[in-house]
Amino acid sequence: MDYNPLNRKRFTILFVLLCVFFSGLLVRVGYLVFFNDREIAFKNGERILRGAIYDRRGIELALSIDSSTIGIYPGNVYDPNFTAVQISPYLDIPPEKIESLIREKSRYFLLKREIDDTTASRIMEMALPGVRREREFKRVYPHGSLAASLVGFTGMDDDKALSGLEYYYNQELMTPTEADSARGANVHLTLDGLIQFKLEKALGKRFEETGAKRAVGLLMEIHTGRILAMASFPSFDPNRYSSFEEYTHTNWAIRHVYEPGSTMKIFLASILLNENLIHPNEKFDCPGYVDYGKTRIKCTHVHGKVNLEEILQYSCNAGIIKAAAKIPNDVLYEYMKRFRFGDRAGILPNESVGYMPILNKWTPTTPMFMAIGQGISVTPIQLVASAASIVNGGRFITPRVVSHITDSYGEVLQEFQSEETPVGIKEYSTERLLKAMTRVVQAGTGKNAYIQEYSIAGKTGTGQKAVSGRGYQDGLWSASFLGFFPADKPKVVGLILFDEPRGDSHTGGGLAAPVFREVVENIIPIIEQGERTVNVNLPKLERKPLTGKSERIPDLIGRSKREVVELLAPLGIPYKLHGSGFCYEQDPSPGSSYEGKRINVFFQ
Repeated sequence: MDYNPLNRKRFTILFVLLCVFFSGLLVRVGYLVFFNDREIAFKNGERILRGAIYDRRGIELALSIDSSTIGIYPGNVYDPNFTAVQISPYLDIPPEKIESLIREKSRYFLLKREIDDTTASRIMEMALPGVRREREFKRVYPHGSLAASLVGFTGMDDDKALSGLEYYYNQELMTPTEADSARGANVHLTLDGLIQFKLEKALGKRFEETGAKRAVGLLMEIHTGRILAMASFPSFDPNRYSSFEEYTHTNWAIRHVYEPGSTMKIFLASILLNENLIHPNEKFDCPGYVDYGKTRIKCTHVHGKVNLEEILQYSCNAGIIKAAAKIPNDVLYEYMKRFRFGDRAGILPNESVGYMPILNKWTPTTPMFMAIGQGISVTPIQLVASAASIVNGGRFITPRVVSHITDSYGEVLQEFQSEETPVGIKEYSTERLLKAMTRVVQAGTGKNAYIQEYSIAGKTGTGQKAVSGRGYQDGLWSASFLGFFPADKPKVVGLILFDEPRGDSHTGGGLAAPVFREVVENIIPIIEQGERTVNVNLPKLERKPLTGKSERIPDLIGRSKREVVELLAPLGIPYKLHGSGFCYEQDPSPGSSYEGKRINVFFQ
């Protein structure tokens, strides 16, 4: 047989690659088994307390509490009927059903999960053969549906995240920190719970009244990209998520894709001003329509001769189309890309992407329809982020909803910053645009958003919705209001959107603008308060080392549950633990005699 050095070389390379692969695999397995905190915890049967989710004020939006599960060993049950009758009142399960399950099943099964510890203790005090208690954590959302579509939820096992921020930050929430090997990190949001409540209250009420298909509300800081509130309807209670239809779990603020309608006019106006393509008092004739060949685009009224400010004030379709004709297609396309139309805003991984046709696919009518917000689609979050860039000095700031991540002591483990890219909107363009949008609210289509003591700038949007294969349909509308406040030096940009509202009111000015006004009226004091927040971080208390046996009750303040158990168990002292986290109170107090006393230890 002929010797082939090429084959031998190939074999050697393949052998080396296989060795490298398996070596890497062994290293990874070794790490997970011997060094990874979470894996060690699972090996030892320890439970990981899922970290909490807080708003920017320290309000708990999601937390885990101690809970219990009652299980049954059928083979160890002496009297199925007696057992069923005894535990039925505590579990709210008919005794007949419990008895039937005990007789039908041969292996251990879970009878009821997530019951409170007090109820479980009462069941176990009966010492019924075959009845077992398992300890676990229950995920709780203290404020019900508040920010539910954003925060998301976990399954009955709180380490199984199913949606929202719970899902995207599951690893951080479930990974022990150096400060506490039995507790995950906490996620802190930019969201303001007070503002969120005011937004949801106003938006939810109008959503129910109109019978709309969906509604969205957004408020974002213009200069930082921090989301202050994000509401989506229909909504749900994450404590009972399975009781609601699956589509109610969707965060429409980042998932809904729609044609923006007349809110798009402010972007065309900003380009005209920024490129000096229009004279200050230049006027355009509006006969109530614009014709191009056989295509006719209608206006709401015959507006006559209108300048750019009046075009925005009256939301004149003919005027903006004729004015936008001054913008070369390549310039318009370039600006649209800078504004991120047809792209994601970058807030969360499951954000939908809008649509903007690429330049070589444009027809002569493409820029005409684009000027009135048709033939282009956006998501609510993308529109809000783009709108901020025309009034914040010309910067597209990636919106963010997570501020930072901390350990259980409040030490910052990771901090998040927004990314910025230049759009190129000049200051004088912003000033003229804000002046025009203020007129929209004072005396134009957005007058229902007007507040006498507090100036608002904005633009209404009323768009017919298209149905695939059938074009734009009568009776299907999208009503929105895009606003900035305070108008002279905007701090916040917001959007109110109703998709397919029913009834007579279906315009942005008639439906969305009043909701925007109500929200702003209610949150002005909160916005003016600025960065002052409630500090709820758990103080970093010193951990005291264990020192010799004593006849006195030791000082447990600041210790974890594990430390308390390790300290008390060898002393033979009866004790009861309440809550989870670190000890903040004990009864009796440190130094007391423990003869004949039970120690109650409270954790948070």
